[in-house]
Amino acid sequence: MDAEQVWKLWRRLLRDETLQEKLFQARGASEWLADFAEDERAILQAYGDQFERVKWFVENYQFRLVNSFINALETGAPLTLRALLNLGFDLTELSRSFLREKQWFDYGPKVYGYCDAALEFLLGRAELQEHPCLRDLIGLERECVALYRGLIAPQTTTPDHYQRTCSARLYQSTYALSTWLRDKGQLGLSQLAAQPEHILVYLPTPQARHKFTLISKRTAHLYQFLDEPLQAPALARLLNANDDDQPCAADMALLSKLKQLNAIRTPC
Repeated sequence: MDAEQVWKLWRRLLRDETLQEKLFQARGASEWLADFAEDERAILQAYGDQFERVKWFVENYQFRLVNSFINALETGAPLTLRALLNLGFDLTELSRSFLREKQWFDYGPKVYGYCDAALEFLLGRAELQEHPCLRDLIGLERECVALYRGLIAPQTTTPDHYQRTCSARLYQSTYALSTWLRDKGQLGLSQLAAQPEHILVYLPTPQARHKFTLISKRTAHLYQFLDEPLQAPALARLLNANDDDQPCAADMALLSKLKQLNAIRTPC
């Protein structure tokens, strides 16, 4: 048997539930192999001859992936996970639905990539449509995940410019998510006011976990203007629509606050 072919069929067997069902139901019979190529038949027959052991490995593979779905949420979106539990969602069933949609793909050590895919999946679930506040929370935690994933790429520093760091992300909510952020025991349970908020997700230091803080609409505008590095005169013109060389004193105070939050760099 060709070793590469053996491995490819084994990987397929782990992920293809239709193939699993055929092999397990055959219980050593070979009639079901007629639709496969000759080199595949010999390999699948060998697996079929020891289907009990194969079934054990398949079930353990699936059990691990089901648990890894929950672990990915716990790592990258713990607030969403807690809200789902508070609302009584069946995490095991959600996990299996997700994994079937992804054909039992193993994300391995890419936990934040796994988490982002899981959150995207949850946003598409019909049963979450009646929980708009939870969907808003999922949007916020996707920004948290994007923050950590963005740390992989090195960032170029542009001297004498205002620019964003890779240590912060901005999210504009639809609901007053700060109510849940202050009282996590109410995650998913209490109704939130339909009140948009500007929430900055930031890393105080490279070693710290992310934090949340509310910022004003003006501060959010300042941050958004810096999607590209800008020198002080260019930023002042965007903010004030005049020929000032520096942002006004009020905006300078807000820029200083963003710098303290490790969200931007300012000219030396």
